[in-house]
Parts: sequence; C-alpha cells; structure tokens
Amino acid sequence: MCFAEAQKALERSQREPPAKDAVGLAFSAGGARGAYQIGCWKAFIERGFQFHACAGSSIGALNAALVVQGDWDRAHDLWTTLARSPIPRTEIRRLRRLALKTAVELGLLLAPIPKFQAGRLVKAALSSAVLFRRRGALRALSREGLLNLESFRPLVSKHLDMAKVLDRPTPVLVTASTLPGWQEPTGGARWFKLQDFDVETAWKLLAASMSLPVLCQGVELEGGRYRDGGFTQWLPIGPLYESGFRRIIAVSVRPGLNHNPQRYPDCEITTVSPERSLGRFPFATLRFREEAVFAWMNQGYDDALRTLARG
Repeated sequence: MCFAEAQKALERSQREPPAKDAVGLAFSAGGARGAYQIGCWKAFIERGFQFHACAGSSIGALNAALVVQGDWDRAHDLWTTLARSPIPRTEIRRLRRLALKTAVELGLLLAPIPKFQAGRLVKAALSSAVLFRRRGALRALSREGLLNLESFRPLVSKHLDMAKVLDRPTPVLVTASTLPGWQEPTGGARWFKLQDFDVETAWKLLAASMSLPVLCQGVELEGGRYRDGGFTQWLPIGPLYESGFRRIIAVSVRPGLNHNPQRYPDCEITTVSPERSLGRFPFATLRFREEAVFAWMNQGYDDALRTLARG
C-alpha cells in the first residue's frame, strides 16, 4: 500500500462513527418531485447532520449519490439544468419503430370483419394474440419503453462524479425492481451498494432505479432486466435497516408517513414529508419545470427545518 492509499484508509477509519451514532438517510421515489429532497438536504447541512449511508429509490437514488458526493451546489446546478433542459429526451428511432409496429398491428382491429359472430370472435382472438405476443408492439413497449436513461449520463456526469462517489466511505444503497414473473407477479425488490461495483455498472444501476415502465427502457444487468425501484420500495428504509442502521431520517415526497414502524423494531425513524401535496403521478412526476422544481426545493427546506425543530 502506497502512502496515498494509506492516507485514504486512515481518513476513512477516522470518519467511521460508532455504530450507535450512525445515521442513515433514505430518499423516496417521486420523479421531478425529487427536488424537494434537495431542499431537505440543505436544511440537514445547516443543522450539522452527517449521514453514514444514503439509500434511494428511483430519483431518490440519484439524490442519494449527490449527497454522498457532498457538494450541494453541484446538486443544485444539476436540478437547475434538469428544470431548464428538454428532459426527458425521446429516442426518435425507437419511437418510430414502435409507432410503426403498433400501427400495423392495430390495423388488424380496424380491418373489415365478417358479419357472422364466429368470424368476429376469431378476428378478435387473432388480433389480441398479435398485440400481446412476445414480439408484439405492446410487449415491445413494456420491455423497451420510449427512453433510455443511460443516454442522460453525459448531462448528469457534468454534476455527478461517479468515481468520486464510489471512493467515498459512505455507502450509496439504490433499489431496483425485477420484471414481473411467475414467482413475483408484481416484480421483485432488490437493492445494491454502489461501492460494490465499477463506475460503468454504478451508472447502469442508477438508470435502472429510475426507469419507469413503458416510459423508460429497462436496464440489462447481471443477466436480468431491472426497472424503477420505486415500484417495489417507494421509501427505502429497508436497505438501511438491513445494513444495521437504527437511526434513520426518511424523506418522502408524499404527505404523511410512508412506512410501518412495526417492520423496524428498535429503530428511531424521523420522517420528513410535505405538509401539502406536491401533486400526483404522472403529472407531477414528469413536471421538470423551473417554477415547480424551485418551489419544491424551498418547500423541502422549510419542511425539513420544521420537522427537525420538533425534535
């Protein structure tokens, strides 16, 4: 081990707190409403909070990585860029291909049909089989989506240094969901520690955690396809609890509590959530607009200070 590596190891050991004092931070899913979490983070900084692990679902995974990077100004700049950029950007080739396939297959439903009842039933059955077959348009749409979030890496990487994040001693725990199957009809819940992977895989995990079905393409990883982590773990307290944390601050973009305290015995959980609604899915989720993003940041800041003041 060279001197520089020894110095890093020493600094890491000095930053490791006693287990009883370790505090974890959990960020919920929520799309554009994730700006609320950046406002909360500013309040945490002002109150002197230090977090020893950060967990996030969907947009919360991106914000968790930003927290571990430790530069609020760069996080603010990223969200300002998101609010002022044409995001999300559709991939025109995929959109055209799916539109053509859908048009051809839906044409079967509009084709002339025999006037006798049996003919109509046969036509309806054949049309449905084409639409929902393994290579059909609807299956392709659910599998591929309209967007590939990995294409946003050049924009995000201007504000998020993944190599720097992976070098931090503070774990980043991100969630993802497997595709539905016989054993897990709604998809399975998974979580990963970014520091266990290389830079390329870490970016893929972030993209997977934020990939809304239909809208976004799923992400192939380790032989499986993953999608939005918010579908199976909206507020990812579980990964922190399973990692041994018993003091957790959880930030949800939905009003009210979003966890069952009985699931986490002997755990002190402080929940920060908006006192008034930030809007509902899908409109608020996709509302990457400057006025909304800045308003939600300010609301998160105010709500976090209010919650912390109550003790």
